Amino acid sequence: MDYLKILEDLVKIRTDNRIGVKKAFKYLSNLFNNLGIKNTIIEGCFVAYKEKENFDLILNSHIDTVKVQSNFKKDDNNFYGTGVIDAKGNVVLMIHAFLNSNNSILVISPDEEKESNGIYNFCQYLRNKNKIKKDIKCIVGEPTDLNVCIGHKGRFEYIVEAFGKARHASSQGLNPIEILSQIILDLKQMPLEKIKVDKIYCSSITPTIIKGGIQSNIIPDYAYVLFDVRSVEKDIIKKIDNFLSQKNYSKHIKSGLNSERHYADFYMLENKELINKLSKEFKISFFNATCEAYYFNKFLNADTVIYGVGKLELAHSKEECLNLNDFDRGIKEVEKLAELMINSLGD
Repeated sequence: MDYLKILEDLVKIRTDNRIGVKKAFKYLSNLFNNLGIKNTIIEGCFVAYKEKENFDLILNSHIDTVKVQSNFKKDDNNFYGTGVIDAKGNVVLMIHAFLNSNNSILVISPDEEKESNGIYNFCQYLRNKNKIKKDIKCIVGEPTDLNVCIGHKGRFEYIVEAFGKARHASSQGLNPIEILSQIILDLKQMPLEKIKVDKIYCSSITPTIIKGGIQSNIIPDYAYVLFDVRSVEKDIIKKIDNFLSQKNYSKHIKSGLNSERHYADFYMLENKELINKLSKEFKISFFNATCEAYYFNKFLNADTVIYGVGKLELAHSKEECLNLNDFDRGIKEVEKLAELMINSLGD
């Protein structure tokens, strides 16, 4: 199997849009049809299977990307371009693990970078159809630098709207932009939790979008800010709500989650026996971003780890690249990881 050719073909299909995702899924369907392996689309996800209702291991990654930052190119040592590690290189790793393991199913997400509707609904489908065993395992393919990550941060989009009264900029009064400025500073001071795995990981609250005002000499009556919230703790949104409700400006704001998407909360594998077995073969770490492992655990009660090739800090950037030696190593190691996960059934 020429995995580098498959990866190159997939990266050349632009998948930061739904049409591109469908093209990539068609490519995968043709690939598996030629191998005589059954495949279908379930709740928007591409699914390949040997026995549709008899599997112990779910192998997952996502085909969609963020907006393209750089186009594909290659040299003797690296592949470059959006998607080479996040996550099409890891799609290929999961394909290899699927082809070389028994009792596994391959599930590729269509929209992990945006709504996560695909995996959310797929997990609900399995649960509602009672098509899942009690002791299921899962590997989610993400750029972990070939470490086995036993958890990931939660991610939320938290919006704060501030209200005032429109008037001439030379006058004094309630200014929604000033309220938001104070909120940003206050949230920087809010106590947040930390955890230690291989090193210290922290929750964070980061303003990423702020809008308000219509003209330079008018104080606006409305402004809003969107915070990217990353958590290594439970109930961080309630914590933020309570914190803001105690402030003097609370009667002039409205706050809460952006309701247009699903959210993966903080996840940590609790199966100590499994962690111990994996630690004998792999470096154990924590995924310092968010992925869809949370859904497999929440809805299917699946012991889930995150594994893949590529450095997370290069994802979503113009510098995204895949070292081909690391890719070869990942191909070999993901097969071993899948075997360990299947052999740990019952742990």
